[in-house]
Amino acid sequence: MTRSPTGRARTARLVAALVAAAVVASVALVGGVAAAGGVATADAAVTPHDDAALATSDGVAAGSVGPLTECFVGEGYPLRIGEPPTAIESVVHLSVLTDPSAGTEFGVELAGTVGDDRIVTLAAGVRLNRIGLIETGTNPFAAFDVLYAFELSLPMFDGAIDESTYADEGSPISGAAGVVPC
Repeated sequence: MTRSPTGRARTARLVAALVAAAVVASVALVGGVAAAGGVATADAAVTPHDDAALATSDGVAAGSVGPLTECFVGEGYPLRIGEPPTAIESVVHLSVLTDPSAGTEFGVELAGTVGDDRIVTLAAGVRLNRIGLIETGTNPFAAFDVLYAFELSLPMFDGAIDESTYADEGSPISGAAGVVPC
């Protein structure tokens, strides 16, 4: 099925608006976490995996959140939502905005945990790999690769059912952008 040029332009504007909104929301999220930790000042920037930036409201360090998947190259900015034993651990990747020399990625990794078990793991983002296509305007979406991984694990059913883990084998997104297997 082919789309009309007007439909493609409308879709391109919608995708650009969604990406811009995601960038603003991610920057606000990382800035809010840094401010809550009390370490974001003009002189002391929060760095990836800075445990001091993860201090909870009672002053106890929340600890480091390591890479959750193998989708992203950079370290990202860790964020833990909730308290163990049930929490959502996440790593926000903004290297395309914050440090393009370290990586050209934008996205998030999330893992819902109960105790030591990961129940749901999701990674979604993009990696800029062909900047020339953006400069020429030929097909700006082809300049990105989609990063995606999803896994659902129900360890409480190990042995009770045949498969207690499901891992998605491909990206739900298709189009001009490439897909990077994670």
